[in-house]
Formats: sequence, structure tokens, C-alpha cells
Amino acid sequence: MEVISMNGNLYNLNLEYLIVAQTLILSSSEQKAMFCLGLTPEAISLLRTMPLAQLKTLARAEYLSFIPRFNPHQWSEFLQEKKPQPDTTDEQARELLMILSCRED
Repeated sequence: MEVISMNGNLYNLNLEYLIVAQTLILSSSEQKAMFCLGLTPEAISLLRTMPLAQLKTLARAEYLSFIPRFNPHQWSEFLQEKKPQPDTTDEQARELLMILSCRED
């Protein structure tokens, strides 16, 4: 049963990453997608025209399909915050992904 949950978590993380990437690309923010998400120009070309069904297929990989870019300062901020814990692992993973991704100041 735990394996199914882990696969579901990976699927959700992968799919959310791909959707965020495609949204940035389609909003003419290719440079931001490259900088914040670590995408290559080739990946941007592919994601620009990829339908949702293909994004979902990519997201089904049994591994994380992107490389997290850990910023030590943001990581320490996350660890030091004193706030209620989110209810689920998915919420924690989403929150960590948002903190570690590029911030707009």
C-alpha cells in the first residue's frame, strides 16, 4: 500500500512541475523557466507544444523527473519556520517546492 502512495506522490510532484514549466513557457517567460526550473532550450521547445495527456505520461515516471535546485538560505528558512505542519505529505512537498523555486520579489 505504501508503494502506491509513493508513486502517487511522485506523479503529483512531476505533473505539477511540468504544468508550472509549461505555464511559464506559454506566458513568454522562457528565461524564467530556464533559470528557476533548470530547463534547457530543448526542453522548452518540447514542453511548449506538449498536450496535457503527454505531460501526464511523463509524470508517471517512477522517479522524480526534475532536479530540485536547493538554495541553502531558503532551505534553512524552511527548517527554522515555526508553523503548524501541513496535514499531508503532498502539501509538505508542494510547500517545499514553492519555497525552493524561484521567488518573485
